[in-house]
Amino acid sequence: MGFLSLLSGELRKSIIDGVKDLVDDFVTTDEEKFEQLIKKEELRLKQEQLNLEREKAYLQDTQSARETYAKVSTSDKVPFINKIFSSVLAFTTVILTFILFFYFAKGEFTGSQKDIVIYILGVLSTITTQVFAFYFGSSAGSKEKTEILKKLNTKP
Repeated sequence: MGFLSLLSGELRKSIIDGVKDLVDDFVTTDEEKFEQLIKKEELRLKQEQLNLEREKAYLQDTQSARETYAKVSTSDKVPFINKIFSSVLAFTTVILTFILFFYFAKGEFTGSQKDIVIYILGVLSTITTQVFAFYFGSSAGSKEKTEILKKLNTKP
């Protein structure tokens, strides 16, 4: 039985990390450390770029849905039911969500019933958030991301 196996998990990890850092100080040159730092920063920037591209695709998808909705709503060739269907569906969903919120808030649930109710409320709140984001735009954070994407697209 070794000395390290007697120590607790956190203390053992701390000692191992300290020894690793000490060995790195003697074995790794400053140039190698600098190269590792550059590679780490490049990976971070690449990850950030991928996150921005994903956000851009999401925003384009949302914009496309809004444009389609606007075309259907304003077209004189589309039947009336098609023009109002999305709005009625969204309105009904939001109203039913609030009704269920109040119903669940007054009810007393135990055990697995409570877990199911919490899950349902989570799904309903997500749906309501998406409906509001579609009709009224999304958060200020999304607006900032849009501005960042515009700046990135204008750079050479």
